[in-house]
Amino acid sequence: MARIVNPIQNGKPKLVRIIRKKIIAGVCSGISYKFGCSLFIVRVISAILGFTIVGVLAYLFLWMLMPITRETPIDYDDRTS
Repeated sequence: MARIVNPIQNGKPKLVRIIRKKIIAGVCSGISYKFGCSLFIVRVISAILGFTIVGVLAYLFLWMLMPITRETPIDYDDRTS
């Protein structure tokens, strides 16, 4: 069972899976929120890496380890556009 956490800690975004913005597991939306980059770019890079064993294993690893947040952070659209 995955942990459900608050996406912001001490005013800084955490690396969490954002369930409301997911296509498969919310890994890409969490990465784009944490690092403040475009969700589209993260998904394209993830899709390209998905054709390699390392990319698939990395995605599965992140899927298992990243905690979940059910709420979309208020500043999500500002950080990922």
